[in-house]
Amino acid sequence: MCDTRRSVIRSPILHPNRKKFTTFKSALVAVLIQASFTYQAAGHGNIFEPNPQGADEAHRWFFGDPAGSFDMPELVGKYTYGEYYKGVDSWFTKNNVDSVKDFFKKYVPEVPECGNTKKNGTPQPLPSDGYVKHDSLGNSHPGPCEVWCDDIRVFHDTNCAGKFAGEVPTKVPIDMKTCKSSSELVFYWLALHVQPWQVYINCVTLDGAGSPGSSSKNSTSKATKAATAPTYSFDKTLDDDSAADQSQPAETPITTTAPETQAPPGTTAPSTSSSKCLRRRMSIGILVGTSPANLPAQLMS
Repeated sequence: MCDTRRSVIRSPILHPNRKKFTTFKSALVAVLIQASFTYQAAGHGNIFEPNPQGADEAHRWFFGDPAGSFDMPELVGKYTYGEYYKGVDSWFTKNNVDSVKDFFKKYVPEVPECGNTKKNGTPQPLPSDGYVKHDSLGNSHPGPCEVWCDDIRVFHDTNCAGKFAGEVPTKVPIDMKTCKSSSELVFYWLALHVQPWQVYINCVTLDGAGSPGSSSKNSTSKATKAATAPTYSFDKTLDDDSAADQSQPAETPITTTAPETQAPPGTTAPSTSSSKCLRRRMSIGILVGTSPANLPAQLMS
């Protein structure tokens, strides 16, 4: 039986497609295994709508792995795995931590601001249905997560895996009115698997489409440029013309005044004027009681 089975398997005459089928089956198994590993890795977490960009070449195609990790057993206290989030919530309250974002900044500062994603990536549109999509949040580790649009938190839950349990991909609701006027959307997630705890941060630059202030800003910018250009040209022309008109008159008094100030004739001028005035006064005084024949010749001149 064994020899017969071997001969059948090896015989291309009895099984002409056996080799092709075996090759296809092996390839299919390899693809399924690879897909399984990829899903498990990607299952840790990243949003895909709006779509972030990898921070560097190493994260060009995949950035769902943790951006960092840290040991902090007191964060969960005596709670067990399924209730780790309760320990975190209690610790946040006790230590005046308002959000996951603030916690990361204060207690895990070595983690990049945007994790494995790019800070200023290609602008992306907001999801039209008002939900941020995450690849596997509803089937992953417990812990708090939140979404921010600029400096406003638009979603928060103390245990996102529990809230969206079984929902894959996961739809996280956001405040569209706030996000439409924002330039950046950021997803934060503190995953409480086993120590060390995992940090996930995804940043997405928003395109601002539909923003109430976007058209105003653009129109204001254009209007300012349009108004500034002619004003600048006009002022420049006036300044140039004024300088040209004033240049010659300005030089004339300066040239004329200089010799009068420095030269001796400058002091003679008022002396001559005083002599003329003296003559007139003398003439008037003498003419009152003296005939012209008796006046000195210099007074008659």
